[in-house]
Amino acid sequence: MRRGAALFGAWLLLAAYQAPPAAPLGYDLDAASTDDQLAAPSTQPPEPGEQYPPSLADQARPVTPTAPRRPGGADWRLIVDASVVADTNLTNSTDAESVELDLDGVAFPVPLDPSLRQHGGIGVGVSASLRGRVPIGGGVSAAIDAEGFVLEQEGARSDDASVLLAAGAEIQGPGGSTILLQATGFDRRYAGASAMRGFGVRGRYRQPLGEGEALSLFVDARFFDSDYGEEFGGTEGGVYLTYETVIDPTLSGSAGIYVRGSWLGSDSYSSREFGIHGGLSHYLSADLIGGLTAGLGRIEYEGPILLLSPDPRRDWRMSGSLYVASRRPLLIGLTPSLTYTYNRTSSSIEYYRADRHRLRFGLSRTF
Repeated sequence: MRRGAALFGAWLLLAAYQAPPAAPLGYDLDAASTDDQLAAPSTQPPEPGEQYPPSLADQARPVTPTAPRRPGGADWRLIVDASVVADTNLTNSTDAESVELDLDGVAFPVPLDPSLRQHGGIGVGVSASLRGRVPIGGGVSAAIDAEGFVLEQEGARSDDASVLLAAGAEIQGPGGSTILLQATGFDRRYAGASAMRGFGVRGRYRQPLGEGEALSLFVDARFFDSDYGEEFGGTEGGVYLTYETVIDPTLSGSAGIYVRGSWLGSDSYSSREFGIHGGLSHYLSADLIGGLTAGLGRIEYEGPILLLSPDPRRDWRMSGSLYVASRRPLLIGLTPSLTYTYNRTSSSIEYYRADRHRLRFGLSRTF
């Protein structure tokens, strides 16, 4: 936790060093068909460590800038966020006191080590997102992105960190459409070990449909290995389709579907997943924006974990969040936000059943 407190303190010094941006956040229904305006009311602050492995659904929507682009010039945006997170289930584990092991068709209850059961705590996190677009010509721009976070918990068992670098091209198409193609490299570390380390490709096609409406198709493929063993390395790919709409000048919504598959070194951990997600964002006042999101996913694994069940694991995963954030920077350019998140895993194997409450206070800064 001392290292986490040092990260938080360093972030405050960095924020104080720069002058706050002059342009306030605004929303114009007449201009809602553009990337910047449509994304603004439906984007909530990032939450480091929300899922493990990380979800890609939010990447189907564009990053929201907070200042106007410079026509014809390079566009660079850096968003840094520091947070304090209270979490009821740091490891997303069961609260059961025992687990049933399957031995030749006979179930034996075995007491569960307390360290493997649900326990809560408070952590400190810092995340950063860099977005660069450099015009090349003919409606084509070099697209450079970098994302990363560190979430420091009490003890090292639940420490979480990630970095991703992406480079490629963004193409402006007819009718306001955009095409993004990038190669990626990434490393996700959990509890001091690399859980996912490798490379991949990703792309997004975004098409405005009319005033205040847009459809986005996001595709991501990753090839990786893992320090946890060969059975956790392999290939993962997903396709996400998201629809966004402006309902009125203060309310916007989004809804989407997705399909994802993991082909790992063991059938027990290889899976296919499909689900739905949606959200609403509302301008609460001249100074505040709030919203809610919800999602439901079904995960089916390819092979059984023999000690736990003779049948492959089947999960339903539910999530929901409520958030409120400032619409404009406050003291020394910092934008505060408060997010409550609930996740629940309903599994065919008791050991994997879990629920999780998280309350996150964040301070973000755009450079």
